[in-house]
Amino acid sequence: MREAPTPLSRRFGNWCATAIVVTTTLAAAGAPPAPGCCCLAQGGSYVCGEKTQADCLALQPAAPTFPKLTDWKKAWNEAAAASKAHEAKPMQGGWIAESCEKAEARIGCCCFPPPLTGARGQNDCKPGLSEFDCRAECALLRDGRQPSGCTWTVGACRP
Repeated sequence: MREAPTPLSRRFGNWCATAIVVTTTLAAAGAPPAPGCCCLAQGGSYVCGEKTQADCLALQPAAPTFPKLTDWKKAWNEAAAASKAHEAKPMQGGWIAESCEKAEARIGCCCFPPPLTGARGQNDCKPGLSEFDCRAECALLRDGRQPSGCTWTVGACRP
């Protein structure tokens, strides 16, 4: 004996329920992280590169975030003015929720300070990095070497 066909309204209701579950699941997965502009500060200068907010905050966990590049530039200029006036306002990088105006594209040589093993060694240099990537790698040093000991120069590494 064959079952009676399911009424159209019940089949449509089942389809709607399935569509809602699938849509909710996809929304919960989230969209891929949006790229933005990550700026790193060192001394009185900065360098920026295209990074997601998560990548930028991994490099500098306490970095502020800004909705617009103009907001970050205003904060940078205020910090620079305070620094010149010898006020205690640190120069900071940050993450901006829009594309970088001008990302660093020059490639060069990044040299890290020698290890702290007591042996007098030469700096460890890595070719083919942008200034942003050099500063980012130096910010991640966790072996006692100071990120301020890193240097970056345009062009090839010299022995």
